[in-house]
Amino acid sequence: MLVLMGFLLSLLPESFLWIGCLSAVILIGVPHGALDISLLWFEAKKNLTSLFISVSKYILLVFISLATWRFSSDLFWFCFFFAAIYHFGGSDEHPAILKIISQNSWSRTLWILSRGAILVFAPAVFHSEKITHYLNHVSSRQFASGFSAVAPFVCAYSAVIYLWTTFKCFRKASFQTHRLFLLKHLFSLIVFCLLFWVADPLVSFSLYFCCHHSLNHSFRVLQRNHRERNKTLYLLILVGLLTLPVVPLSFWALKYIPQPNLPGATVTACFVAIAALTFPHLLVVKRLHEKLNSR
Repeated sequence: MLVLMGFLLSLLPESFLWIGCLSAVILIGVPHGALDISLLWFEAKKNLTSLFISVSKYILLVFISLATWRFSSDLFWFCFFFAAIYHFGGSDEHPAILKIISQNSWSRTLWILSRGAILVFAPAVFHSEKITHYLNHVSSRQFASGFSAVAPFVCAYSAVIYLWTTFKCFRKASFQTHRLFLLKHLFSLIVFCLLFWVADPLVSFSLYFCCHHSLNHSFRVLQRNHRERNKTLYLLILVGLLTLPVVPLSFWALKYIPQPNLPGATVTACFVAIAALTFPHLLVVKRLHEKLNSR
């Protein structure tokens, strides 16, 4: 269904694609990151002073990230893609389940990084010209062309490592449910690769990011509050308010994008703002995963 949706949406005019993808990311993708306020509250153990310090650090890291993009866009995107590999590779599933499936930390790390690398680089394998075109808006031509050039090699090596670690974990799995879990993730990765192949890269990324990654994360966070409906309602209202800052951040980034009047420049600027928000989001999720794993 996801692959078919991506194929059909890619038939729409490019202007509709930009608007649709931007709307989906703002309505679903950004709010999933705004739910970090709930994780920070949990980490601060409901202490307002600790929460204030954590939020201040979060905001400071966002501004440092945007400043890095402004003065060294290539360094910014290199760090972002590396962070995205780790985040997408390991955050689509509950960390406790990953720990059960693979007791060996090295195998688990290789599984996460190889899966994440496929998700990040696969669109550039199938649509190198479009990816290069999109990256040219926000990075140097050398970085954009280099990213597309290395994508096939990174994907090929990552696929080998992913299949090897999956097979290794499959053989050592103690229960049938663990093996089914591994097969489920292998099948889902194949589906995402098909999606990246048949759909426009902007559409395929938005569908993966919004319909799979963001929704999975959001449901896991909201499940923590399912017994307290009033708190869940207040949290959703707060998340809606915390989503709004991405708008001024996007307009700020638009000022520094070459040829800001071109179609898609606004969406590109929005992705710069979202990329800057990814760094503190990744750290918050990583700390939570470490706490859950230590239990």
